[in-house]
Amino acid sequence: MEIITPRLQLIPLTMEQLARLIEDTDRLEEELDLSIAREMLADPVPRAVRIKLGKMQQVEPEDHHWLTYWLIVIKEERIGAGLAGYKSLPNDKGHVEIGYGIDPVFQNSGYMTEAVQALIDWAFEQPECRAVTATTVTNPASNRLLEKVGMRVVVDECGAVDWIIERGKD
Repeated sequence: MEIITPRLQLIPLTMEQLARLIEDTDRLEEELDLSIAREMLADPVPRAVRIKLGKMQQVEPEDHHWLTYWLIVIKEERIGAGLAGYKSLPNDKGHVEIGYGIDPVFQNSGYMTEAVQALIDWAFEQPECRAVTATTVTNPASNRLLEKVGMRVVVDECGAVDWIIERGKD
């Protein structure tokens, strides 16, 4: 399963691929037949990947797509430029939180906006998801991105903003 957009290919990494991402990136590049931007793997990414791996071990494999990182591949360049994904399975309200990051070289190009929009669209195709959230966002560029994809502010305290977008009525 992948998500394809006009400029991107989003690949949900398996547990083995996530481990290789931080332990043997060269091997993962060979496996996926692409390059991976190394700057996106700077701290705190290795720690976040280890947390994701721990969470993935606790759920059934069919739920891994909610917990893994999706590698954001720029199709034209065949380079993995960033990571995005959800932080858990949808909760009892059907809400799920999104997180994302991209190599600084690829910022301000619209790639992350395109990737986040694609992941929101994908989430809303899943019957268990009613809303996508982003919490404690302090980065002005992230706030602009979330506004572009149609999210609205639900909390704005001391420069930390929480966002939500809800699926339309079925």
